[in-house]
Amino acid sequence: MIVGIDIGGTKTQLIAERDGRTVGDALVSTAEWRGRADHDADVGALVSLLVATAGAMPAVTVVGAHGCDSDEDRLALQTKLASRLRGTVLVLNDSELLLPAAGKESGISVISGTGSIAVSRDSLRRMIASGGWGWYLGDEGSASGLVREAARSVRLTLDQGGALDSLGLTLMEALAVSSPIELGRTLGEIGTAAGIGRLAPLVFAAADAGSKQAQKVIAAAGVALSVLAEQLVHRGAPRGDVVTGGGVIARQPRLLAAFQSALANRLPDVTLTLLHEQPVLGAMVLARKLSAGALPATLPLPHIDGELKTACDWRAA
Repeated sequence: MIVGIDIGGTKTQLIAERDGRTVGDALVSTAEWRGRADHDADVGALVSLLVATAGAMPAVTVVGAHGCDSDEDRLALQTKLASRLRGTVLVLNDSELLLPAAGKESGISVISGTGSIAVSRDSLRRMIASGGWGWYLGDEGSASGLVREAARSVRLTLDQGGALDSLGLTLMEALAVSSPIELGRTLGEIGTAAGIGRLAPLVFAAADAGSKQAQKVIAAAGVALSVLAEQLVHRGAPRGDVVTGGGVIARQPRLLAAFQSALANRLPDVTLTLLHEQPVLGAMVLARKLSAGALPATLPLPHIDGELKTACDWRAA
């Protein structure tokens, strides 16, 4: 049996497959099992969810995890999982599931969901990432980033002597505040990317209603996502394919068009693909390859039966 897991900032999806047939599928809130304070407890909860969904211990487990934004992060989680799971265990950043889900061997993955990040790997299998700094410092082009930048745009317009348009009025109504001065405080009190990101559809609705401020915020978000990809190319990422996905860009054509336009200006020789499949299917593609003994040359090495393998002794479970 093989298992693929996509741990997003908001939702976690698991699929278990035996002999080509799905035997388990679960979609839960990530907050239900992941507290981010006690990592050992989180790993135990994830393993319990896995076994409850699959009904047994898998031979191969592939995980794409939000928050594993470096090789050190993902290896730490892989090591903890491998101490509790038999067989082959591979952990990646959740954005790395996009490429295999789209049928691509290599390239750059760009997620625009609760947060935003671009991830690729160099010729030595090393992860290179841009973005993923969280809503307070970054995550431009994500749900939380769009809302933050929308509020900043309202503030800047007022500071320059302008008037509120539908973007500011919509945000004030949604946050139940009587003055735009309260926008920052109220967003700060929400305090989480998922909570703030829930307001992102309002930015697009304001743009559709004619708000020039909202339209500029979305255009800037597209540019920010293109910068993430461009920075990775400068650091050694392959130039061929860029695959994008996530709850925001998959549902908002305005953001996709802004990203596509900005990317064409910065990296005219790459091909952008919007992932229509669930990212967890990328984990399943990789799990099938590992089960067959094929380790893609661009990926890091897995643990097998609790031991981290090297390129010389790698084998399928």
